[in-house]
Amino acid sequence: MNPDSENSFRPGPAVSSRAGGRFMARVWDSFCQMLEAPASRLHLVAGSLLLLALVLAVYQPVLPGKFLMDDWRLISTDNALVNGEVTPLNIWFQSDFTLSYVALWLQWLAWGTSPGGYHVVNLLLHATSAVLVWRLLGKLKIPGAWLAAALYAVHPVCVNSVARIAEIKNTLSLPFFLFSFWAWLQYENSRLYPEPENPPAGARPRRFPAFWYACALLAFIAALLAKTSTVMLPVVFIACALWRRGHLRRQDWVHTAPFFLLSLAFGLMSIWFQKHQALFSAGQTLAPETFGQRLAIAGHVFSFYLGKALFPFHLNLVYPRWKLDAADFSAWFPYLAFAFGSLWCWRFRPVSGGHILFALGCFAITLFPVMGFFDSQFLVSWQVSDHLEYLPLIAPVALVAGGLGALLDKSAFRLASVVLVAALSVLAYQRASVFSTEEKLLRDSIAKNPAASASQNDLGVIFAQRRDYTAAMNCFAAAVQADPGNADARSNYGQILMFAGRFPEAEAQYQAALKLMPYDVNVHERFAQLLQREGRNREAIYHDLVALRFKPDVQTRTGLASLFYQTGSPHQAVEQYRQILRTAPGQLEALNNLAWLLATSGDATVRNGTEAVRYAEQVCQLTGYRQPRFIGTLAAAYAEAGRFPEAVATGQTAVKLANDAGDQNASNISSQLLNLYLNNQPYHEPIAAKTAGW
Repeated sequence: MNPDSENSFRPGPAVSSRAGGRFMARVWDSFCQMLEAPASRLHLVAGSLLLLALVLAVYQPVLPGKFLMDDWRLISTDNALVNGEVTPLNIWFQSDFTLSYVALWLQWLAWGTSPGGYHVVNLLLHATSAVLVWRLLGKLKIPGAWLAAALYAVHPVCVNSVARIAEIKNTLSLPFFLFSFWAWLQYENSRLYPEPENPPAGARPRRFPAFWYACALLAFIAALLAKTSTVMLPVVFIACALWRRGHLRRQDWVHTAPFFLLSLAFGLMSIWFQKHQALFSAGQTLAPETFGQRLAIAGHVFSFYLGKALFPFHLNLVYPRWKLDAADFSAWFPYLAFAFGSLWCWRFRPVSGGHILFALGCFAITLFPVMGFFDSQFLVSWQVSDHLEYLPLIAPVALVAGGLGALLDKSAFRLASVVLVAALSVLAYQRASVFSTEEKLLRDSIAKNPAASASQNDLGVIFAQRRDYTAAMNCFAAAVQADPGNADARSNYGQILMFAGRFPEAEAQYQAALKLMPYDVNVHERFAQLLQREGRNREAIYHDLVALRFKPDVQTRTGLASLFYQTGSPHQAVEQYRQILRTAPGQLEALNNLAWLLATSGDATVRNGTEAVRYAEQVCQLTGYRQPRFIGTLAAAYAEAGRFPEAVATGQTAVKLANDAGDQNASNISSQLLNLYLNNQPYHEPIAAKTAGW
């Protein structure tokens, strides 16, 4: 279908600037020109600045902002570039949003732990996307292009992506996606379907079609590296060609073939990564579903997102899940509605139906990767989420703006534009206020959906960090009740029950969590702590060994070393401390405890006075000889090495430092040990020691 035909969308006539007049009149006139026919550089600059101003105004509540949900995790602990697991040279293709990880790492270098810089970057990326939406729709000769961009800039559905730092996957991939589409149209108009050789006066001739093709291809690769859900772009190219010309030629397929190959490669990589890495590494599984169930759910996903695009009310972080029976005829109602709508559009395609089909087709195409046909980690938490609609939202917004531009006269169009932009701005501002803090966001989610188990759990964590354990326990209990399969909630519930001394109930929660996530390190470590409190040290060792297998870090090894020590296995304890010092040579607790074991163990085959002195001196040097506990370990090491004058002098120093610090218990212990050193006797612990260190 030719967009330049008589019945297609047409841009409204340009409105000339009003000569003279007041400033506000000139502003209004420029605004009207941007709505109807932006062409000049001045309008491009003014329109872009106005879109930026809208974004900054609407998202003001998130500045400077806080870290929300998984923001901090993706910025620091789970970012392989930040924690040193990989380098910028070898990170590529190790996840399905590698470029986004790189972007977060670069921001980490710039902003560190300050959330304000991250939020500003997200806002600027979103504003850039809005400008590109404007220019892309203008390239497609769709009326109301600037209005569509403004509606997209302030649409409340976008808040979930823009206000969350972790969703830079969306805000970074979309500008590349849109620029690739725009560059492709440049290439198409100059190479595949050249426009008249004599362009209108003032228009610059298009040159270097290969340059635009390269730009489109490279931008598409960047979009895929930022987030692989952008794989549907070449399908959009084909749909656009069919809409613009009413048919497809061989050259359309030939020239888009490299894009399709990239889509296939990245799509298969993402499917594999989500199923075998993201889900497996997190110990998560999805409930089994037949293809019929997934197909039925996909229809509801499509209708849900379309409804939120057109009527963005009652938005939520976590929406209730659908439980659909594929054998139930009502499960297929969305498909019936879509089929009737498509037939109507096909019947009236020469008038407006073709444009509606194109818009809804693009919406469905870009939505396809998140409709639930493929196993993905997001399906553990959501069937639908506002952030998954960030890219597809452009199509229905463009349809609304284009329809208003084609059907209304200039005055009505201007009024409708102001009303729509203002209304969505208010809704988006309110939604952004909800995202200003994590507690507000979680409370809003629970108020709208009390069965939101993940939100209940996260709110409980916030209460626990405040030491409001009663409120935290209530939240964890509600989370488990809403979703008995929420292993994180069960683990947290067990932890707070342990703090409350309700050990049998805590153990039941840990066991249930381990049935759900048998290889979860945190659950094993917490269960080990509970067993240790109950005196079941050998059972605790088993769980720490499992945790150590999957997470051989300092904290896990320290806990395991302490358990070995308490169960009378000093050789194993020494080996764990040595392992810690191989990876963290300056770890104070490991240095001190190893020195103490080598100096005082009841097992003579463990003791080594010379080595104990070396480690004890190292820890004292690192702490400036100011910690009485570490000084006491050094005194014991000197005594084991037979250097009793130094042991006595050091022991006296330990007593003095303990007295100066007001630590009577440490002072008494140091005094008792000092008496041994005065008699030229080292201190050796009983074989069945019960506590680590002194």
